[in-house]
Amino acid sequence: AIPAAPGVTNPAPYCVGDTPSVLTATGTSLLWYSSLTDITGDTAAPTPSTAVAGAFDFYVTQTVNACESPRALITVTVNAIPAAPGVTNPAPYCVGATPTQLTATGSNLLWYSSLTDTTGDTTAPTPSTTLAGTTNYYVSQTVSGCESTRALITVTINAIPAAPGVTNPAPYCQNETAAALTATGTSLLWYSSLTDITSDTAAPTPSTAIVGTENFYVSQTVNGCESPRALITVTTKAIPAAPGVTNPAPYCVGD
Repeated sequence: AIPAAPGVTNPAPYCVGDTPSVLTATGTSLLWYSSLTDITGDTAAPTPSTAVAGAFDFYVTQTVNACESPRALITVTVNAIPAAPGVTNPAPYCVGATPTQLTATGSNLLWYSSLTDTTGDTTAPTPSTTLAGTTNYYVSQTVSGCESTRALITVTINAIPAAPGVTNPAPYCQNETAAALTATGTSLLWYSSLTDITSDTAAPTPSTAIVGTENFYVSQTVNGCESPRALITVTTKAIPAAPGVTNPAPYCVGD
C-alpha cells in the first residue's frame, strides 16, 4: 500500500535575516523536494533561506516497504522588516517646564533608552526637564512579528537665562522729562509688576507727574526660555519751595 504522507507542521514565520532551523517531518525514510514536480528527492532536510521576504514551499515524502507516499507541503514564511516608525523631535523645553509623553507613528511600539538597550518598553517615556541638555530616545515598531530598526527622538532642554542687566536711573525732579528705561539683554519683555502676565516689548517711559518711587520689571528670552524679572526703581523728587528772601533797606548814593 502507498503510505500516508509524513506528518508536517509549518514553522513559525521568520523575519528577514533571522537564523533559520532545518525543516522537520514525522515519517520513515524521508525524501525532501523543492517542488511537486521535482524528480529527485534529498535525504537531508533543507534549511530555508531568510534572505528575502516571501512564502517558500518545500515538500517531503516518506517511504515504507519501498513505497513512497504523496508529498506533504511545508510552507516557510519570511516576513519583511518594517520601516522604523515615524517620529518628530518635540519643540525644545525650558528647564522646569511640564513635559509631554513622547509619541511615534507605528504599530506595537517599543521604546528604548539607547541603541544597544536590549529591553524595550511598551509605554512611551515622558522626558525630564530638570536639567539643561539633550537626551536621546529610541523607538521601534513590530509588524507581523518583525521588529524594525530604531528611530531616534532627541529632546532638548534649554537653560533659563539670567535676568537682564539693569541700572536704576538717576532720580528725576517732578515734571522733569523722563527717558525710556533701558536694560542689557536679548528679546526684552517689560512688566509693570512681578505678577503681571502681560508684557510689552517696548521699554516704558516713566511718569514724573507724581512724587515717589515706581517699580518696573524686565526679563530677557534666550532660546525660547524667559529669565526671571529684574527690578528697576524710578524715583521722582518734589520741587522744593523757593528760598525765603527779604528786600534790604534802601541805600543812599555812596553808602
